[in-house]
Amino acid sequence: MKKLLPILVVLAIVACCYQIIVTFFISEHQVNYSLIASDQQTYTISENYQKKGKRHYYSFLIDSKKNNFSIKVEEDFDKQDRVITDIKYYKKNKLECILPIYKRNHTFDISCLFDGVQVTPFYLRQEQNEDFQFIIKKFEKDYDKKYYQDGKITKEKNLGIYYDNIPEDFVFAIWNYRGIDMLTSEGLEEKQFLNEDHYENDLSTVVGKYYVTINTDDAEERLDYSQVIVYNLQDGGKTIVDVNLSQDSYFNGSSDGKLYITDLKEKKQYVLNPAKKEVTEVTKVKEVKNSKLVKAGNDFFDNPKVDSNVVINKQITKLYGTTDIKRSGDDYYFKTKDGKLYRVIQKDYKHPILLCQFSDIKEWQAHDDGVSFIVQDTLYFYNDVYGLHPILVNSEFNYNSKNIYHFIRGE
Repeated sequence: MKKLLPILVVLAIVACCYQIIVTFFISEHQVNYSLIASDQQTYTISENYQKKGKRHYYSFLIDSKKNNFSIKVEEDFDKQDRVITDIKYYKKNKLECILPIYKRNHTFDISCLFDGVQVTPFYLRQEQNEDFQFIIKKFEKDYDKKYYQDGKITKEKNLGIYYDNIPEDFVFAIWNYRGIDMLTSEGLEEKQFLNEDHYENDLSTVVGKYYVTINTDDAEERLDYSQVIVYNLQDGGKTIVDVNLSQDSYFNGSSDGKLYITDLKEKKQYVLNPAKKEVTEVTKVKEVKNSKLVKAGNDFFDNPKVDSNVVINKQITKLYGTTDIKRSGDDYYFKTKDGKLYRVIQKDYKHPILLCQFSDIKEWQAHDDGVSFIVQDTLYFYNDVYGLHPILVNSEFNYNSKNIYHFIRGE
């Protein structure tokens, strides 16, 4: 026993050193492993971990020989690997669902296959799938209802707001013709900076955490723009930056936290740094393509050159016949002609997740670990923490939806 004790102490020290190395130095890992679940089903799991800034992401491809599931969660698990410890499985007719159990007995959203296609709980509610209600009851002890139940709606300022559906660290900026409504899980705050309505929101954008817009008051009398207004969407701070722009000016796009503005009449380009609250003229004009700066052509001042942020993925286009593709981090999202919105995890293009289906999705965005879109008068939002839910009901969306909202995630 006395001989064994030093060995145990050494092993404990080695284990502690290993944990310290993992905690402070490891920022990613990829591991494959097999799992025999409590019901004796065998699964093969491909686990991918990445640390980006302060956030931790785990993605999984789970293969049960008959079926494939793609899952992504946001949790650190102390950067450990093989974090799935059990998988609960239920089947009802054409619907098959699993609920992974993670270390510390964590659970997140259910993953389901309907007729062989992975779908979200939101989609199953859209389809009024009765089998899903049966499976929900089976998972009832381990499953958080927030994933499949919408919170209550609150009427405020002619809006319908689902505060319970808004993730805590997200901010939504809604254009209200004279400024923006800043919407968070804590409440609604109006930021008005125009005295006159500006219906078409063609002179506003978001650069990082900053909402940037041009002061259009009295533009008809002045024939130019003299102010750029910058709002910090995290703390609500407002800054006014003096400019001298003709009304033939437009936003090229943003790159590296800076906004590029071109004045076609004066044949000049400017760059706004919202963090430093300054505008400077660009000596060698640049185009912005997919948020990157490229050399401008000789026709740069002939007509507007706006960054369209086009995402090209030949495999998605070949498999699903669409070029309406967006990317957030390592994940791809795409919309098909019949209004189906899909997500691809770990480049598993043959097994995308069907998030929802609407015939009239407008103004959809994918960035900052979230996806948002407008359908009729409702703004929807999807992320890994809350699932897919309505966020806001605004009758104006029926008539004007172009560039009418943005969202960011706090640091």
